Amino acid sequence: MRVKFTKYHNKSCKCHQGHIHPSRLEAEYCDQLSLLVKAKEIRSYKSQVSYDLKVKGKKVCAHIVDFLVTTKTGKKEVHETKGYSTSTWNLKRKMFEAQYPKIPYIVVTAKGRFNCLTGRKKRK
Repeated sequence: MRVKFTKYHNKSCKCHQGHIHPSRLEAEYCDQLSLLVKAKEIRSYKSQVSYDLKVKGKKVCAHIVDFLVTTKTGKKEVHETKGYSTSTWNLKRKMFEAQYPKIPYIVVTAKGRFNCLTGRKKRK
């Protein structure tokens, strides 16, 4: 049986909840979010949430974020898992941050969590 790779050489993986994710990093992070819900550290999370990105009122494209997390206080956060960044993703992230300034955009890498708004590593 042949294993299909994507152009970024990641393999689809299943998390413990049964969701299929495009990468192992995303599947592992989904498992972590599930544990945080059970521990009541966060209220909930949704995966693969789409946001329209508009310029002068016209939809240019959609940005599908990996996770929309609702914190204990009800605040929304976007969590994006990344092995490495691309120019397309960087552009979409910047457009998202400009159009949705009240929603923190947090990038999760294999090495840790980074907040794109400050560029500094987030404390746990």
